[in-house]
Amino acid sequence: MKKLLLLFMLCLSFCTGMYAKTIHWLTFIDTTDRNVGEIDKSSRQLLYSRWIDLVNTTLKDNGYSVNIVDIYDSNTSPENCKKIVNSFNCGSEDIIVFYYIGHGTENTGASKYPLMLMGQLDANKFIPLSWVHDTLKNKGARLTVTIGMCCNARQGVAGRITPTFGANYGNTYVSEELSNCIKKMFLNYRGNVLITSASPNESSWACDTTIGPTDYFTFSLLDQFNNELPETSNPTWDSMMESIKEDVYNNVRNNVYIQNKFPGSTQTPIWETHLTSASTPTPTPPDKPNTEDVSDKSDMLNTLSNALAYISSTKVSAKERIVMAEKLEKAFDNNAIVRIVSQDGNLVLHKENISIYLGRIATSRLLENVTVVDATGTTNKISSIRVREIYKKR
Repeated sequence: MKKLLLLFMLCLSFCTGMYAKTIHWLTFIDTTDRNVGEIDKSSRQLLYSRWIDLVNTTLKDNGYSVNIVDIYDSNTSPENCKKIVNSFNCGSEDIIVFYYIGHGTENTGASKYPLMLMGQLDANKFIPLSWVHDTLKNKGARLTVTIGMCCNARQGVAGRITPTFGANYGNTYVSEELSNCIKKMFLNYRGNVLITSASPNESSWACDTTIGPTDYFTFSLLDQFNNELPETSNPTWDSMMESIKEDVYNNVRNNVYIQNKFPGSTQTPIWETHLTSASTPTPTPPDKPNTEDVSDKSDMLNTLSNALAYISSTKVSAKERIVMAEKLEKAFDNNAIVRIVSQDGNLVLHKENISIYLGRIATSRLLENVTVVDATGTTNKISSIRVREIYKKR
């Protein structure tokens, strides 16, 4: 694995001028809980395919590489969270987004923002969401967003809602309106945003949708970015959160199952923004992220995703894209297979040999971005990868 990482870093040395800034995603998701683990697994998949992939695709054209710290299953622990947050480093033009999905409890007498259980029940180890936010915002990034989707209740799927978008078993597309919205939300501000999905003494409720089980807050966030904000001329974090607050509150109050079982239940997201207007950033080399707390595979997936994003970018000359593709191919077995999967459900749409695939994306004028979902192989060579392709909606 170390050899692969070294090869990828050599490949990426060709695109340091284009990717001088980084968007860091720190996601901590408790997928092992007996009551809500399956819901959180679905939420994790939706969060990446319906939000993170789309944001990364848009910001790529503004010079941003991607660093994903994806913590789930048994890796979700207070020790891991504390270590990663404390040791994290970034550049002054970087963007940080922290997103927690799991159990939580009120931080009584200390903060209106909750304590995160992080996959265990020892109260002495609970992590304050406010501590994570304060620590990350002091790293000096351009924009820091901290989101905690948690409560102190243990519940399963509670009722059903009709989503405003259905499951997509084809390729992912990003519209010009959505792209412009993402740029305004992530690049037009400096500062920090702290969000939690419920007020003190409230639960965060799960819901079932046509795109899979998730929670009301995450679903509303995805709905905002996929449907509502692209129709807004001047979207802001505060206006978005006002809409999410109203949607989540009304959905819980109107859910017959919840109200019959827990009469009077409410869920009211709370947040605070400390933002100033800013112009689109210019490329500046960031500090190298500290990834000692992340597995080699996570590093490999990040580096591989950034390399494929470069090869598929229409902002790079055809000659440079082909040169990068030829170098990257050396990290794969000759018979390595690329599986292109759908936006939802990970349905395999197509399979290609690595040589054919790299040649295709290096000469494509339609592809916007490629995200690596998973990769397998030996110490020296990769034998297969699964990717999602994102296209510009015409």
